[in-house]
Amino acid sequence: MDIEAITPRQVRQYLKDKFVVVASNRGPVEFRTAADGSIRPHRGAGGVVTAMSTALVATDAVWISTAKTPEDIDMARKAPGHRLGMPIDKPQYWVRYIAPEEEDFEQYYNVISNSILWPLQHYLFDVIHNTIIDDCVHRAWSKGYRKVNQLFAEEILREIKATDKKPLIFLQDYHLYLCAQYIRRRRPDVLIHHFTHSPWTQPDYLRFLPQGIRKELLQGMLANDVLGFHTPHYANNFLQCCREDEAVRVAVDSKRRVVRFEGREIFVKHYPISIDHDALQKVSQRADVTRDRETLRALTGDRKLLVRVDRLELSKNVLRGLSAYECFLRQHPEWHNKVIFANLLYPSREGLLEYRDYRKQVEQKAAALNREFSTNDWEPVHLDISDDYPRSVAALMEFDALLVNPVADGMNLVAKEGAILNTRDGLIMLSITAGAYQEMRGSVLAINPLDIEETAQAILKSLETSGRKRKRMAKSAVEVVEANTSFKWFLQQMRALRRVEKQREQEQREPADISVTPRYESFE
Repeated sequence: MDIEAITPRQVRQYLKDKFVVVASNRGPVEFRTAADGSIRPHRGAGGVVTAMSTALVATDAVWISTAKTPEDIDMARKAPGHRLGMPIDKPQYWVRYIAPEEEDFEQYYNVISNSILWPLQHYLFDVIHNTIIDDCVHRAWSKGYRKVNQLFAEEILREIKATDKKPLIFLQDYHLYLCAQYIRRRRPDVLIHHFTHSPWTQPDYLRFLPQGIRKELLQGMLANDVLGFHTPHYANNFLQCCREDEAVRVAVDSKRRVVRFEGREIFVKHYPISIDHDALQKVSQRADVTRDRETLRALTGDRKLLVRVDRLELSKNVLRGLSAYECFLRQHPEWHNKVIFANLLYPSREGLLEYRDYRKQVEQKAAALNREFSTNDWEPVHLDISDDYPRSVAALMEFDALLVNPVADGMNLVAKEGAILNTRDGLIMLSITAGAYQEMRGSVLAINPLDIEETAQAILKSLETSGRKRKRMAKSAVEVVEANTSFKWFLQQMRALRRVEKQREQEQREPADISVTPRYESFE
């Protein structure tokens, strides 16, 4: 497949004898009861949902995710075949829910996924004080994480058993590291791709996991045919973990980026996720977005608008962003009453005490800044914590400066969405530790996410940079982002599986010469 030239119609032609299954913890839609008693759909949050929703429009795929609300279960129960069409009015792919027991989900999601795997992969363990791997963690791994991964596998196997087409299975992120091995045991012939949307850590940090868990995690990943990461750095980190970790016995071909495990070859690839530019532009024309743009401009007046749009999670570094703004206001009083910092945040993982505490700290910091610096007609910080997608799109269209300062991020689609949507030659400040920085360097202002002083200086620069340079950098950012799309990202994964399929066909026609020594580094 020629990735640059392929069209959705050609994808449909390629997939005519294929059956695409996507599995992720969070799905593309969540149903909730409105004030009038009706059940209404809400767009799922997060980068995985953003990219996959737009990538699947040509596929007639089935997307399996966990039910988040009682309404999800109710809607799925009423749907034909328990599948919900997406979009609801004109289905182009289908959603199916699994519903784990409440305790199993708690252990899988909050104890393991969000309290162990997620901070591990973002280098956010508090190794001095908080992170303790005890019997509760081991129990949650065996009783929760394994069980929910098995539930996903069973649902996937049920779907592919019902068709005579060739399955292509796409597993998403750290919630489903064990899923492939449960599928592989019953269907060794299927093609499975796993994409990790988070950073992948280096070997020394991965060793904070107990050896038994580490072994099972790596074996689960190596049950896939292809492993995808956002950047070459993450892919190399994974290969290095395979080389150095005593928990698994593998052979690594560094040049081909292949791991040989239990007689199989697993390909380790990188392809950066992106956005659907056309779909995003259509959303930007909606009436509710227009209303929110007007509200933001009324709030801002003739002042500059500094924006951040993020989930309220620990890696996004919201507190340091506010501290950097505080530093900026102290050092540059000439900017008082001339700028507003709009923090538009989505609630995140509020089942965890650590996240509830972090939200409280953010609210207290914003209030403290407003108490100290406000005048009769100016509040320097506008804080809105709510699930409001039109508001976010409006802000990305209207910013003069956008702060994207995660401690670590697999990619970060806000920076890319901001580049495409913005109408004011706004400048983007982007952490050098975000995956997106590898693509966007040169068209953004680089910041160290831990350096409040540097970030304060970047805020000043983002507001004072001249019109000509602003226009040049904004144009450059658009060109970089337009060079890639979520559709192309998904096509690269399909192409990787197609190559595995061809290799299998060739091996069946021409049995390998076992006398030939493979070009591998062995670490057994």
